[in-house]
Amino acid sequence: MNTKLTTVLAGLSLAIATASHAHHATGPVYDRSRTVEMEGEVTQVHWVNPHIGFTVQGVDSDGRPRTLVIETNSVSIVSRFGLTPGLVSPGTRVTVAGNPGRMSDDAMWLTNMLLPSGDEILFGSRYAPRWSDRTIGEDIRGEVTADVEGQGIFRVWTSAGSLWNRSYPLTPAAQAAQDSYDPIIDDPTLNCAPKGMPYIMEQPYPMQFVDEGDVIVMRIEEYDLVRRIYLSPEDVDASAPPSLLGRSVGRWDGDTLVVETTAISYGFFNNAGIRQSPAVETEERFTLNEDGSTLDYQLTVTDPATFTEPAVQGKSWVWRPGEEVRPYDCAAAD
Repeated sequence: MNTKLTTVLAGLSLAIATASHAHHATGPVYDRSRTVEMEGEVTQVHWVNPHIGFTVQGVDSDGRPRTLVIETNSVSIVSRFGLTPGLVSPGTRVTVAGNPGRMSDDAMWLTNMLLPSGDEILFGSRYAPRWSDRTIGEDIRGEVTADVEGQGIFRVWTSAGSLWNRSYPLTPAAQAAQDSYDPIIDDPTLNCAPKGMPYIMEQPYPMQFVDEGDVIVMRIEEYDLVRRIYLSPEDVDASAPPSLLGRSVGRWDGDTLVVETTAISYGFFNNAGIRQSPAVETEERFTLNEDGSTLDYQLTVTDPATFTEPAVQGKSWVWRPGEEVRPYDCAAAD
């Protein structure tokens, strides 16, 4: 093999390996319409956020040696489905199934893993068994429950549903910027770079409201972030420079918490590459449903450089007693 080809292949292998524990959008990297299988030996395990990773050595259908670089859902997700790092260790002989890489057949998004015991690990709630009726991986969280104790919003909430709309009223400049977005190269969350407002509010993990008098603290599991919402505008330091999460001022509108945020330095609006300008402002409304089991959320984003009119979207959180905000400890690629 000539030197140039060796260098290219080494670079490709490094890119795949880096992707296995770097935060990125998975849709552009893996072909979700296809599922492939391979049997082999686990040689490496990376049980970390934002994506658990494995390396598996085996042979393909033609008998050629292959090394699969695999990633799957985060520790934050699979731990809530009963999966622990002790389930798989280097040296274990497994069969894996998942979605192949778009850029390389040596990459995989893992959905199922068959162990020598005959047990099958499901790495997500929507993945069906392939080989065994003895499966590992089911929702161990508490049931969604009404708030019989009248706790209000000050508890831990579990994300339910997506925040994003299918389309937005973009200005021509914003549309051009989105058209040039490369999700593999330009993703702002690569290597554990935290999300800012309002992007962070789509995060799929629990969050908690804590009552500290004139300040409401929002603890967000993803990236271990903390937002501070000031109920007294005079307590906000107007001279502080813009930041990822901005300056948030809250007020009560009946039982609805209304939060207005300005001075946001974060440059991306969402996970599809829509940029936002330093003039972006948000208004959030958090409203409990009648029995207190659901927290409805409405987000209005105003940014004349990005949108021709305010962009309105929403999602909800539900209350599962016993849930908690866990350490995220994102592990960036080396």
